[in-house]
Amino acid sequence: MTNAEIFIDKYKQLEEVVRITYKLKDSDSISYYLSSKSEYKRFQDEIKYCQDVRNLLNHKKKIKDTFAVEPNQQMIDFIDNLIEKIKKRLKCSDIWIPYTTVYWQPMSGNVKDAMLTMKKNMFTHTPILEGKRVIGVFDENSIFTYLTTEEIIEVDDVLTFEDIKDHISLFDREMETFVFVKATTYVEELEKKIQEEFQKNKRVGMAFVTDNGRKDGVLQGIITPWDIIAHQGI
Repeated sequence: MTNAEIFIDKYKQLEEVVRITYKLKDSDSISYYLSSKSEYKRFQDEIKYCQDVRNLLNHKKKIKDTFAVEPNQQMIDFIDNLIEKIKKRLKCSDIWIPYTTVYWQPMSGNVKDAMLTMKKNMFTHTPILEGKRVIGVFDENSIFTYLTTEEIIEVDDVLTFEDIKDHISLFDREMETFVFVKATTYVEELEKKIQEEFQKNKRVGMAFVTDNGRKDGVLQGIITPWDIIAHQGI
């Protein structure tokens, strides 16, 4: 088979996988659909280019039994990898930091000690738990708002998270929020949640994976924006 014939066959496979996975109609454009999804949007130029080549190969006559263009191996590999990415959609449990390795603190935890640990490990957020349920999040903004609101110059050695509980709320934040998902939630669904919050001028600092996907659930793991970025790409 020529590369053109292989490419046409691969593109048909892509169409089938996309329509089955996302329940699209035969009349729906898979190129348009994929390009509109956040997890594939960065590949929209490549996807559109492949669609244009496919249309040319399918709808234009050959010249002496030869296709007008011959797709290169990179294009074929791109389609192959895109098919595999769609077939093997990542779930949150595939990219999470499991509960057993999450750095967290109870309300009785020492703020200064936590700050030193966060600095050493370059953690941006520390979940505050009661049992295995998330009741707050500590980050640099928490301590900043505490110091400025209370007009305090420094953090003393005995300050606990209970003392600053008004500044570690999950949702009463001006620019940041947190989301809750299940382990079985697809990463692309989490990305959609993040995008929806961004459109509300909110940045998602962390996603919490709980047994019921709600804030009252038992924590099973966490996902940071960096965890999502690390598993992106084709």
